[in-house]
Amino acid sequence: MVRVADLLALVSKFILKSTVELPEEKLIYYIATLKEIARMGGVSVKEQNFTNYLESSLGLSRELIQKADQLVNEKSLSMGELVAGIKEPEYRVCILRDAYLMARMDDKVDQSEWLALERLAGALGLSESLARKVINLVDDIIELHHEFEKLSKKSS
Repeated sequence: MVRVADLLALVSKFILKSTVELPEEKLIYYIATLKEIARMGGVSVKEQNFTNYLESSLGLSRELIQKADQLVNEKSLSMGELVAGIKEPEYRVCILRDAYLMARMDDKVDQSEWLALERLAGALGLSESLARKVINLVDDIIELHHEFEKLSKKSS
């Protein structure tokens, strides 16, 4: 089983800036974007657990989480509008990374999730090449995690 905490620790510390450094206003849009991606494909329990984990690890207050929920539920914002406030390229890449990692929580990314990820990459202004690299990076990290799990079971 892929543990979100392990994957996010690896990816955040060694690859890109930590989203913890984002100001609150941007974190609201960051989380709202992930919730919108999850909503598009139907929110699974594992995806909900992923967003809950992110919210708690980022130290978001109940008020900030409610603001993110309101953005998704009450306003009909486009994907571009959701990500417009996040200008820094490293955080734009992080959003795609986390959205794909969330989609992978079910072990399978379905067609609606792929379409949502493509829309997200386009809204973020990421080239198809860069988006593919981010997706491959997440796939590689998940594979490494599985390999480490096998090794640890053998050594036990």
